[in-house]
Formats: sequence, structure tokens, C-alpha cells
Amino acid sequence: MAIHHRVAVLIDAENVPGDMAEPVLREARAYGATVARRAYGDFAQGRGTGWLVAAAAHAVDTIQVSSPNKAKNFSDMRMTIDAVELMLANRVDVFCLVSSDGDFTPLAIHLRGAGKLVVGIGAKPASASFRQSCDAFHIVSQPATPPVVVATTSKPPAKPGDQPANQKMSLPLLSKAFKRLGAGEGDGWVSLSTLGVALREIEPNFTVKSYGSASLKKLLLQEPSLEWEQRPNKVVVRVRAGIAVISA
Repeated sequence: MAIHHRVAVLIDAENVPGDMAEPVLREARAYGATVARRAYGDFAQGRGTGWLVAAAAHAVDTIQVSSPNKAKNFSDMRMTIDAVELMLANRVDVFCLVSSDGDFTPLAIHLRGAGKLVVGIGAKPASASFRQSCDAFHIVSQPATPPVVVATTSKPPAKPGDQPANQKMSLPLLSKAFKRLGAGEGDGWVSLSTLGVALREIEPNFTVKSYGSASLKKLLLQEPSLEWEQRPNKVVVRVRAGIAVISA
């Protein structure tokens, strides 16, 4: 396909994991120049957070979609709205809808009816109705995991009480992340998703699960030196006034 075609890559981050970014974008680039790369999810609640890491490496815009009742389809609705807006603006020739979710079937049919080429990209198992509503559908798989070397000395199985539970955030790591981000969005505010990316850049092995927490927000809520604010489509955080630097 000619490279002059304009391609929008719209990613359901809560359906396709972030470690599939490379094969997903490789399929999309085969259809033309990617003029929009967006991943949608409630990242502040720990959903689809793999895309926060992949975003920096693959120039993907992450769109925070907060869902007050924890319903997954808030992200689907925002992705659908953006797709229709791009269609009406006539800025895109090819839509790559990255999901295996059958909820996007009406959107694919609508875009095709408007004369757009619709390409589905997803993982197994993919919805049959969604696959059939696209002009083409590509199934991608996660990169092979390298073999793990097992130590010769064995340890007894961990007991439930041995698992980390509600541990506080590493303050030196958190301090480094705030210093790296500087003023953030003004007055010291930074988005929770941006802070998460900075933490992983400083410490690649960082996970909230290692602290016994389900999400970054729940983990940081234990830190009294931080304050929070809910803004449209995102949560922002900063060090409380009067505290020069987070100290260990």
C-alpha cells in the first residue's frame, strides 16, 4: 500500500498489552504514515499501564480516561469518539483499531461506510464479529520471553504472610522521580501517568505489586507528603506545600 496514506493507530490499552507495541505498530506502518498514535485506558487505576512504558519508546500518546464506576467501556467510548472526529475532519485514510473487543464492531462498520479503510489488530481470541467488520485483521502475539535461569539453591515456598502487603513507596526513588520531572504541569503538579513513567525510567524493575499494591495511586496514597487533584481525564499529584523535598 502506498506510503502517502495517512494512518491513525487507536489502541484499546485495556485489551491489548503494552509489550505488543512493536508488532502492532509494524503492522500499522505497512499501510502508510502513522499520523496519530493513541492508547486509551484508565492508567491511574492500574489498567493498561504497560502502554505508559511503551509510549516513550514508540511515540504513542496515552489518553487517560477516568471511569468513576470502574466500567471498562469508558475508554472504548472515548476511543470511538476520537475515531469519528478524525473521520469527520478527513485527516485519516486508514484506521487501525487495536483491540480484540467486539464492542468496536459498529465503529468499524461506520468508518467503512464513510469510505475509510479499517484494519483490526489484536490478540487471540479476537471477536469474530469485529474481525469480519474490518477490511483486514492482523493477529499479533507477545514477544517470546527469554528463558529464566534457576538458581541451584532452593528456597521453601513463600507463605501468604511472606508476601508484601501495603508497603510504602521507596522515598529515594520517589524523590528522584519528582526531581526529574521538575515543575511538571505548573506549581509542582505532575500527572500520575507521567510520574509512573519516570519511576520506571529510573528503576526499570519497578512494579506496584512488589509493594503489595494494586495500582500506583493506591500505593502513593500512603505517602502523607503528597497531595492530589482530579482534573479532566487525569489525576495529578505534587509534594505538599512547605515540604522542600521528599525525605527518606
